[in-house]
Amino acid sequence: MALYSPKRVVLNWFKYDVSFSMELIKSFVEGVEKQAEESTNRYKEQKETYVVEEYSEEKCARVVDVHQGLDNETWDIESIFMEYFPSLQRRSALLTVYGYFEHELDKLCLLYQSEKLFRLNLSDLNGKGVERSINYLEKVAGIDASKKSKEWNHIKRIQKIRNVIVHQDGKLNDHQGNPRKEVIDYINHMDSLSGNTEVILHKGFLNHVVSTFNDYFRLLGNAIEKSEQT
Repeated sequence: MALYSPKRVVLNWFKYDVSFSMELIKSFVEGVEKQAEESTNRYKEQKETYVVEEYSEEKCARVVDVHQGLDNETWDIESIFMEYFPSLQRRSALLTVYGYFEHELDKLCLLYQSEKLFRLNLSDLNGKGVERSINYLEKVAGIDASKKSKEWNHIKRIQKIRNVIVHQDGKLNDHQGNPRKEVIDYINHMDSLSGNTEVILHKGFLNHVVSTFNDYFRLLGNAIEKSEQT
């Protein structure tokens, strides 16, 4: 999609490949946040209030707020339109951004294999996803994957949020009803996350994810440069 696409070699991976695609991801997240803001603004501006019953003797009335077919007598529409629906938008975006992260790591492994003519392919290793790619980069490509970095620590926690969304519909208890302590601890640590029974993603979390992925990619890029110089 970029107008300029240099030769794809390992040494160019971060500077000329990832750095360009990250700009797309940042723009995508900006668009998601704009849509979420527009949605909450519509609720505040277009929410309708109806008097459904008047009590003349008590000089009071039964009033109902309605928006997009939902009323506040049946639903907590303030929470739904101000938090839950925007969180659903961000949840979907998180899966897209995380999928991009996995894809870029896979692509780096395949680039290494084709350029260095390694006998082992990525598919030859056990496991899947991010862990398999990092395993390949460390054990086959021989680069430092920065698994002791704060960025990697954040990635592991982001991965837990992603997994809870994918496998538990965001619920903070497992199938046996036990609380997911690591996830809850992370939620309590992050201002852009909340939740009692399920995780709620607030403005700022997607930017945190993108920034973390970008910083980690930069660490890998530095490791690649160091490896290529030896």
